[in-house]
Amino acid sequence: MSLRALPMMMLALGLSAGSAAAAGATPDCTGASTQAELDACASGSFAQADAELNRVWRAIQSRYADQPLFLARLKTAQKAWLAFRDAEVAARFPLAPGQSAQAEYGSVFPMCQDQFKAVLTAERTAQLKAWLEGVAEGDVCAGSVKPAPLP
Repeated sequence: MSLRALPMMMLALGLSAGSAAAAGATPDCTGASTQAELDACASGSFAQADAELNRVWRAIQSRYADQPLFLARLKTAQKAWLAFRDAEVAARFPLAPGQSAQAEYGSVFPMCQDQFKAVLTAERTAQLKAWLEGVAEGDVCAGSVKPAPLP
């Protein structure tokens, strides 16, 4: 592993640990020693974060099936969030037309891009979970969030 990749690996491990609660279990990357292994691990972390987001999305669809207006608005918000995520990635790793990501950011680019997408996805999942976790009965600012289920 190159010295340039070492700080990125440490960042990868830190980001994975930081988003583990929101995204579920993350791959154990401690044994990764090649860039290909680090890329695969970051890709796996993003895939897990995306799977958790989709699980939460489906659960919201089920819990709020009786609120079609809310679901339509949430779908609009989710489409906007996907555009935001893609724009954030493009801002983090800007490329001019015809410019190579490999040339600009090196062999760590796929890993870094997937790590960043995993973090953004875990953050969005945490936001969406508010609709599943609910709010305390009587919260006058809850809006569309239903009260928390009884234990």
